[in-house]
Amino acid sequence: MDSFSDYHTKHRHRGTGFTDTDSSYSRKRVNLVPDYMKKDLSKNQKIERLKDNSGMAVCTSIDLKYINDTFNIVPHKDRTQTLGKTGIQLSFDPITRNFILRK
Repeated sequence: MDSFSDYHTKHRHRGTGFTDTDSSYSRKRVNLVPDYMKKDLSKNQKIERLKDNSGMAVCTSIDLKYINDTFNIVPHKDRTQTLGKTGIQLSFDPITRNFILRK
């Protein structure tokens, strides 16, 4: 048995961390995280984040392919396009030479 002084310094009761990235959820094991709190990795995380919050994200070629497959939008450098009813706009930034998502 540990002495009284060792009991308070080893911190055996502290966990290693949480399994889900959502800050409002605090379960420690993967099998205990319910499905509604898990992220759907089949969807594009940049677009899903912009659906809930306003902001800006730079598109990669993978993002542009997802937009083309999901929303049937072909990106054009000369005009701004809206992704369905999400309110997210796809435009080209000539300074950085990248497509940008804005909401």
